[in-house]
Amino acid sequence: MANPVSVINPFYCFPHPVTLQINTEKGATYNGNDDRLFYTDDTFFTLHNRRVLYADAENPIVTLYNKMVSLHGRCEVFRGKSTNPSELLFSVMETKKSSKIPPGITKLNVFLAKNPDEKKSDFRVIIFGSKRSCTVYAGESPNIVAKMENNGGFYVKVNPNVDYAFVVALLMIVNDMNCDDGSKDNAANTTSALAMIASAPALVGPIIV
Repeated sequence: MANPVSVINPFYCFPHPVTLQINTEKGATYNGNDDRLFYTDDTFFTLHNRRVLYADAENPIVTLYNKMVSLHGRCEVFRGKSTNPSELLFSVMETKKSSKIPPGITKLNVFLAKNPDEKKSDFRVIIFGSKRSCTVYAGESPNIVAKMENNGGFYVKVNPNVDYAFVVALLMIVNDMNCDDGSKDNAANTTSALAMIASAPALVGPIIV
């Protein structure tokens, strides 16, 4: 990305690509040198429907709060350990299945706190099959923010100038979701999904919070 994409903190925006490995069983994220960068206090949402993402220095980065019993509802992400509306950073909602979304594809819309009308998403996440891979895009554009491949955990490539803590928070939400392969014709589904992405309008201007 030519312009910085900072959602949680510009400290997590590097001018070069970042590769990460998320251990989805432990809820821990590591860099290419196997240094732990983030961890969660719970592997999955607690009975209070929340969990906290920490930096390895035991500093709480964000709180993930699932407002609905099912993750088919809305998940809100707040700064630090807060769930105060004034500390809201972004919300994530799953798009309802329709003829526009091929079988085996799950789409999440991400809305920043400064976008309360939620008429257009600020980011979107396209999940292929049962979380075998996913791609994060800026808005409804074809501009890729990050990509994930499932290798027993989540192997993640984050593009330059992108807030990788934001990407990790998104993928922690993805990890809690129930996604299925849908049709057995996964190749056709992937082709349909790519066609849907290619038809999206281009992104205009930077996204900075």
